[in-house]
Amino acid sequence: MSRTIRGVPRTPNVPLRQARRTPTVRWVSAFSLIEVIVAIFIMGVMLLMLQSVVRSGVLVRASKSDGIALAIARNELESLRDGGYANLPASGSFYDSLLSSLPPAATTTLAVSSFNAKTAQVIVSVIWRDTGTTASSTVSLSTLITQVGGLP
Repeated sequence: MSRTIRGVPRTPNVPLRQARRTPTVRWVSAFSLIEVIVAIFIMGVMLLMLQSVVRSGVLVRASKSDGIALAIARNELESLRDGGYANLPASGSFYDSLLSSLPPAATTTLAVSSFNAKTAQVIVSVIWRDTGTTASSTVSLSTLITQVGGLP
């Protein structure tokens, strides 16, 4: 059985003086400065990682478009080389089935000009604008096609 003397609970085994001197410890739940600094550091690292993931997504999309445009230009140059000098078309645009893989409004151009008496210069360009960007991107390839054999 415990009794209370002047607001201090007293148990039979603890003398009154010791009961009065025992300090009451109050635990305050709070964060230390080091815990706050570590938390801010971790959140900063996570934000940097998020930013790099978003940026890498944009770069991957642009790289994919570059690869498709390069394949379109390379296919057109190869078909022109296979046809030979006599079958070169006039300058203008051309169609490739991979063109639908690029963003809408992608265009292609073919420029055929005389390099010298027996050689024509062919420049193939693919132009597109990725979604979410204001600048257009271009891939251009050029080659020389001669009437006979190699270059003079």
